[in-house]
Amino acid sequence: MYENELKALHKSGRFRQRKRYDEKLIDLASNDYLGLAEKHKQFKKAVKFVENYKTIAPKASMLVNGYHPIHQQFEETMAALNGFEKGLIVGSGFLANLSLVEALVRKGDILFMDEEYHASGVMASQ
Repeated sequence: MYENELKALHKSGRFRQRKRYDEKLIDLASNDYLGLAEKHKQFKKAVKFVENYKTIAPKASMLVNGYHPIHQQFEETMAALNGFEKGLIVGSGFLANLSLVEALVRKGDILFMDEEYHASGVMASQ
């Protein structure tokens, strides 16, 4: 059913599949930007920090559920650590791409991207 598509992906070198990597490798490609998957001390500290708040679970978007002071503190801290005046935290890279294109690209604008760009950016541009 999808033989032609799979052949095209193989031929173009864009066929992807999950790989199990050696644990000795350094991870420079994941979404664990804060390193909480490996830095157990920081993870425990983060858990203890959020346990002091009654309600911060993502029950809905911040526009629906509310913008909690912990969200503001996190955004301000991340912005400062990265040398920015302000920051905006979103739930995933997918949402970041959708938000970026929605905020910056207007009808009539020309947007250039190559075939290596993440699928969420391509989807957002359509």
